[in-house]
Amino acid sequence: MKTLAAKAIFDAARELLIEAKTLDEVTVRKIALRVGTSHTAINYHFGSRDRLIRRVMEKTYLKFNAERLTRLQSACFRAKSGNPSVADILDAFLEPSVRWASDPSTGFGIFRHFDLVSKLSSDKEVSDPNLFEVNVHRQFIDALCKAAPWFSKEETGWRLFSILGMRHLAIHDPDRGQMLVGDLFDLREPDALLAHLVQSGEALFAQPRTVPVRKLSVKAPRAV
Repeated sequence: MKTLAAKAIFDAARELLIEAKTLDEVTVRKIALRVGTSHTAINYHFGSRDRLIRRVMEKTYLKFNAERLTRLQSACFRAKSGNPSVADILDAFLEPSVRWASDPSTGFGIFRHFDLVSKLSSDKEVSDPNLFEVNVHRQFIDALCKAAPWFSKEETGWRLFSILGMRHLAIHDPDRGQMLVGDLFDLREPDALLAHLVQSGEALFAQPRTVPVRKLSVKAPRAV
């Protein structure tokens, strides 16, 4: 932050985004009141409320991905060969998501609020999709390619994308998920959810058995 005033505004916006149940609760007026400044100061330092929210999201996303990479590095360090197992890689990738989602104080709600802001805003600086770069994901793909070398990088990327889908639905639509899994486990129990996500994801990387390609018999049409 360039000034103490800008930092105070940033911190207040982050606190409100964590506390708020809906985006409507995060207004320029409420941010200004929390800091003890005027609403014009927010526009002066950040341009708009939505741009301020994007700045908060950027910093939150950096912290989130840093935790992922730290866990991946730890898994590599623990592995004798330096190449961790699929399960350890997926645990490093998924654990921050599950833990953050289960603890409101981590700022996971900021992701949800920013998703709505980016969809509603016509400001290109706010809706720019480059915020969610995939360089971190590619580091996990590289690690998975070493753990499951029988899949190409593209096939590995598709499997990781599928796992992201499972994680997203489990976190954001647990009621429907619970109806499907029944008594198998409680989707709202973080440890159980993480264990099942890792187990399901690990199955996607199992080495395929060699199966003879079935040839279709195509008969030539009879002359008419």
